[in-house]
Amino acid sequence: MKKNKDVVTPEGAGTVDADKIMQKAEVESRYRRYFLPFWKIVIAVISIAFISYHLYTARFGMPETIKHRSLHVGFILALVWLYFPATSKSPKNRPSFVDIGLFFVTVVVTVYTILSRDAFLIRAGVATLDNYIFGGILILLVLEACRRSVGWQLLALGVIFLLYAYFGRIMPGVLSHRGYTIQRIIYQMYLTGQGIFGIPIEVSSTFLIIFVILASVLERSGLGKLFNDLALGLGGRMTGGPAKVAVVASALIGTISGSAASNVATTGAFTIPLMKKIGYKPHFAGAVEAAASTGGQIMPPIMGSAAFIMAEFLGMKYISIAAAAVIPALLYFASVFFQIDLRARSLGLKGLAKEDLPDVKSTVFRYGHMIFPMIVLVYLMIEGRTPLYAAFYTVLFTVILSWVRKETRIDLKAARDVAVNSARSSLSIGVAMANAGFIIAVLAMTGIGAILADNIVLLSQGRLIIALVLCMVVAIILGMGLPTSACYVIAASITVPILTKMGVQPFQAHFFVFYYACLSTITPPVALAAYVGAGLAGAKSSTVGWTAFKLALAGFIVPFFFVYSPAMLLIADSATQIIWAAVTGLAGTFLLAVGVEGYLTIKLPIWLRPVFIVAALMLIMPGVTSDLIGLGLTVVGWVTIQMIKRNRTAAAA
Repeated sequence: MKKNKDVVTPEGAGTVDADKIMQKAEVESRYRRYFLPFWKIVIAVISIAFISYHLYTARFGMPETIKHRSLHVGFILALVWLYFPATSKSPKNRPSFVDIGLFFVTVVVTVYTILSRDAFLIRAGVATLDNYIFGGILILLVLEACRRSVGWQLLALGVIFLLYAYFGRIMPGVLSHRGYTIQRIIYQMYLTGQGIFGIPIEVSSTFLIIFVILASVLERSGLGKLFNDLALGLGGRMTGGPAKVAVVASALIGTISGSAASNVATTGAFTIPLMKKIGYKPHFAGAVEAAASTGGQIMPPIMGSAAFIMAEFLGMKYISIAAAAVIPALLYFASVFFQIDLRARSLGLKGLAKEDLPDVKSTVFRYGHMIFPMIVLVYLMIEGRTPLYAAFYTVLFTVILSWVRKETRIDLKAARDVAVNSARSSLSIGVAMANAGFIIAVLAMTGIGAILADNIVLLSQGRLIIALVLCMVVAIILGMGLPTSACYVIAASITVPILTKMGVQPFQAHFFVFYYACLSTITPPVALAAYVGAGLAGAKSSTVGWTAFKLALAGFIVPFFFVYSPAMLLIADSATQIIWAAVTGLAGTFLLAVGVEGYLTIKLPIWLRPVFIVAALMLIMPGVTSDLIGLGLTVVGWVTIQMIKRNRTAAAA
């Protein structure tokens, strides 16, 4: 293996600057990476305090709700000013004077919010002038932090909704409402359990931050390297091996990282060059990694950050969400895997040579013990422990276990690095959640959510399938450039009431929206994961995006079916129904791959491909009748292939 400052890749695979590509793709990656010594110390101290506070509260309990959330937001905003420059001309290795000023304003507002909270409660919720002043300042701080660390899309949505709350009385038609004063808007956004300190920040300040810490600890202990090397060592020599490695590695990495774009940068830095090396075209290599990495957001047990928010919205245990995601995640990765295999066979591609593969035995010997924290995490959640409890003790167990070997050891220096990385990783998520709180609060204040629901139901003419398509489009459009968590929060607030009004159970409705919020990262024209994959592969982002969309096609189809039949989400009268749904779904994803790739032992004629696609849809669709139709079409397709092969053999003779 060889190293450079950017990534580690196998010999001959080439090197890429993953950081630069991430910075082009995502605003949240455009933070300062190098600081003067003094500011490195300042950031380390703040990060350690931030992470230590959340570890302590995860185990021993939290202060009053708004105080806790305010301190969480205060830490995040303070670090945003230090990390994210205001403009491209700002200093690259230190915060500017404006940043320092915003830092101290944030400290003052946070301290005021905490100290004034008891007096506000004693007054039974009566606000004073200073409440409104500091509330207005905090709203502006959150909006500016959003501009720097998340991007203009979410900032624009937040500003539009805030303006809508004020100008409602002059809005036309169904958009009209009585309008709210500036004081009332500030009150709702700052002094209540909605707005800035609403459900999104509640989740960010509890579940998300502790699992961000856990993911950072697991990665630092070598679990990510274990997953990568195992996938490469065990699957690298298979037909189209590096592409299959990308799928397996992304699925495994996805168990500890819920970010599609960072997953692409992590695993794609070595899988994409290897795919190109054995003969895959650059755009296909980038698309494979983008599609596989996107699946990491739906891969239990940790999944994407939006899954924790879903659990809070539904009032369910997180382990129930993770368990329900197992079959859909299996179908998603199987679909990508099957297409890769068929593409490799049709092109006659081989795997890697033995000398290009890592030593699996050596990797397991050095890092294999670090799989036990994942087992502990799953066990604790199955036992009914809260995610906070499970994550805290998994972090503790990981640190202790890491001392077994030098390669995995988390000493004081490594612990400092974990704190810094965890704090930085939480910034964009936290800011996005605070901004999403604006939108949710305005939807509740103005009633526009219910109005939109009524009108979409009317537009769909009472037909669920039309409503589902419209809700899918809403989620995907909102996901253009937004973090998955923010996309899910906003899309769920708008679309779930629509679906429940049409008879869909909340659990299925939320899962439906959650999937499309995740898949928006590979849906053109704005597909962040595909953009990163394209940069690493040296291909056009649009071509990579559409190819990734095709690879993930099963992921776009399956949510429609588990709305009509929730057996795929483990909701059924018997285990037999669940097993049958999984088996037929898996068969359907294989046939879908056959139809899309146009290959099954031979290159299929164009007119035969729809037969397999329809057969796939029939098998994925729940119901005995549809399964029988799917099986019948499969037999027809297979017999036709054998006839074509026989005719070709006879013609050749």
